[in-house]
Order: sequence, then structure tokens, then C-alpha cells
Amino acid sequence: MKAENRTEFQRMIQMCELHQIDLIVTKSVSRFARNAKESLAYVRKLKLLGIGVQFEKEGIFTLALGDEMLLNTFSAIAQEESKAISQNQRLSIVKRMEDGEYVDSNAPYGFRLINKELSVYEPEAEIVRTIFRLYLNGFSTSELARELNTRNIPTKTGKGVWRSAKVAYILGNEKYIGDSRYQKTYRDTTVPFKQFTNRGQEDQFYAQGTHAPLIDKETFEKVQFLLKKRQDAFSKSTTQNIYPLTSRIQCSECGSFFRRRIVSGNVKWGCCQHISDKNACRSNYYSEERIYDGFIAMVNKLRFGEDILGQVISRLESATIMYKKNNLAAREMSQNIAELNAKLLMLEQLRAKGYLAPEVHQAQSREISNQLASLKKERQTELDTQIIRMLEDVRHLKATLDELEDPLESFDEKLFMEIIKEITISRADEMEMTIIGGLKFTELI
Repeated sequence: MKAENRTEFQRMIQMCELHQIDLIVTKSVSRFARNAKESLAYVRKLKLLGIGVQFEKEGIFTLALGDEMLLNTFSAIAQEESKAISQNQRLSIVKRMEDGEYVDSNAPYGFRLINKELSVYEPEAEIVRTIFRLYLNGFSTSELARELNTRNIPTKTGKGVWRSAKVAYILGNEKYIGDSRYQKTYRDTTVPFKQFTNRGQEDQFYAQGTHAPLIDKETFEKVQFLLKKRQDAFSKSTTQNIYPLTSRIQCSECGSFFRRRIVSGNVKWGCCQHISDKNACRSNYYSEERIYDGFIAMVNKLRFGEDILGQVISRLESATIMYKKNNLAAREMSQNIAELNAKLLMLEQLRAKGYLAPEVHQAQSREISNQLASLKKERQTELDTQIIRMLEDVRHLKATLDELEDPLESFDEKLFMEIIKEITISRADEMEMTIIGGLKFTELI
């Protein structure tokens, strides 16, 4: 649940703004917020008001120097736990998709959802058939959109106007022949649950005959052939240049990737949606130099400022020890491993004294060794948690940055490619960099 929808949480924030609260004490980061971005946003807001948050489980006090970075770390862990829960809840949905039994609550134009089944809605179905017929007769998607607007035919929502993209979506939608392709889009598994086009990030499932068709397959296939033919005819073959920032920066406003542009002789990066239509996204253009400067500033703070990474590693090590100590399954496996090692030692002693035939010793030793290898592998899997993986990544990050003898003065492409996982830029000129280990840093650019 988003923080803005948590009534009591918002009441607490309002009381803080009225200076009715001096300190907030919470059990753990996950109880405060399960989204790292929201956690940091509210902690920073409270910090400006002079109000600290004490997280008892993690031992973090937000007014202490360096503890915001630790909060970032544990917020990321809480977010991963929330993500795991969300993924588990999706298993039943994915199973229904595989079986072709899933019904999307959003019925496409020309259908209505009745008793959890897609049913043809004739007033709109006739419009869909007309769109397919006119397209085969030579109309383009833009001409079809104009025609529909001229006839004052309402869209699915009854608001707005027909556009060529809407018409193209109808022409390519397999729902009209009675089939269903699932997971054309996907959502983030944690708040704010943004939706994205599925370009291979998630599995897609295709099921035939899931509902009554609206268009015959022959007509549909003719339209698909014509769509492909026109796309090939009008598309320009261009060689894509790959730059360090290519496919690295996403717009926090709409989720689109940033694209490189030359504006007035300067290299700038802008949101794809904003470049196509300024009204579609309110993002801005940013010079490549400003983005590089933000990266340089972050690296220099981590390497030559306060030892934040060292503190993070120390806290993660403590959390790892605590986790291993409290892991009953792993503890039981360790006990079994110790018993098997004792048996191996006993077998060796019996063989040495001549009480055990060599072939018997060899057979029993092999069997116990196989059991040991299997148990050790199971124990490692049991102990391999997000915290441990994060600890390994942060150690690697610190070792990499420790190789820098002097502050960075210019952009280091090799270092950038090695430690940066993703970047988001907001309309408020805040560049949030996610680096290895899942740590997030924000720089104003």
C-alpha cells in the first residue's frame, strides 16, 4: 500500500508538520515503509523538520551522520522481502495463464466482461469489423482515426479522441479472433506498481479459443500481413549507436528510457515520451555533462567522504550473523554435517586398526561423502539470502572504489559500466543511481 493511502501514517506526518511529535520510534524499516524510495522521501522530509526516526531492529537513527545510507540498505532489503511475497501471490495467476483460464478484468473495445467471461458487445463489435474492413480496403491507421472522429464514434472510455495508435492496437489484438496473449505488459512487484510493456522481462502465454471471436482468422491474418508490409516499407533502417548512457536512464515520471539528442550543438538526453510528445510526459532534457558530473560526485563522496560503505558492510555482517544464528534449518544441517564427519573419522580409525576391510571402508566412506556434499549444498542454499548477496556486492563495490587513489575529475566509462545498474531522473532534477548491492544515491543535476 502506498504511504499516501495509509490514513494513520499520514496523520502522524501531519502531526510532525505541526511540531506535535519530536521523535518517531518504529520496530523496523519494513513497518515504516516497504518501498525504499518512499522510506527515504519521508525520512528526509522529517529530517528537515528536525524529527528523527529510530528503527529499533536495525539500530538506525536517521539524524545520525551516515545512518541514511544504512536506512537505504535495509529499506532495499525490506523491499526485496515485499517483492518476494508479491511474487508468491502471483503464482496462482501465472498458473491460470498457462492453462488459458485467466480472464483480464479489462475487456477490450468490442467486448464486455459478463460473469467473468468476454462477451461480444455488438454496438462496438460492428465498429471493430468496420476498422478491419476499411484497413484492408487501403485506409491507413491515421485515416481510420480521422474517420472515426468525423463520425463522432466514442472511444472505449467515451472520452478523448481516436488516434492512430489506438486503431493499430485494435488491428493487432488477437482477442478479436477468440485467442488471448497474456502478460503483454507487466507491473513492478513493489510500489508504486508502474506498468511497462513486456519486452521479454516476463514470460508470455498464448491460449487459443478462450472466448467467442469477433473477427474471422483469415481476415485477421490478412491484416497482420498488411501491417507488417507497411511497417517494413515506411521504417528507416538506421544503425543504432551505443553510448554509456544508452538503456541506462529511465524517466521517473512515465517509466520510458532516455534517448540521446543533439540540441543546439550540445549532447542532451531526454525521455522518449517527451521527445515524441511534450504533453505526454513533463520531463526535461539534461545535458550529458550534467549526468556525468552527478556520477562523479557520487563516486567521490563514497570513496573520499565518510566511510559509508564500511558502515553498511559492518551492519550487513551483523545482520548475516544474526540470520545464520536464528536459522534453525541451517543449524540442524550443521549438526548433521558434524555427525557425518565424526563417522568418517571413526571409519578411518577402524580401517587403520584392521577392523574394517578396505572395500567396505571405501564403499561406506563414499556414501557418507555423498551425503556430506548434498547437505553442504542444501545448507548453502538455505543461507543464501538477499542480505548475504548484498553483502558480497557491497564488499566488491568498496574494493573497486578503494582502487581510486585520487578523486575523479572526469567521467570513467569503465567504472560507470561496472557499478551502475540503473538511473532514474525526475522532473525535480533529481538523479537516483542504483549501484551494485542495490544501494541508491541521489544527486541534483
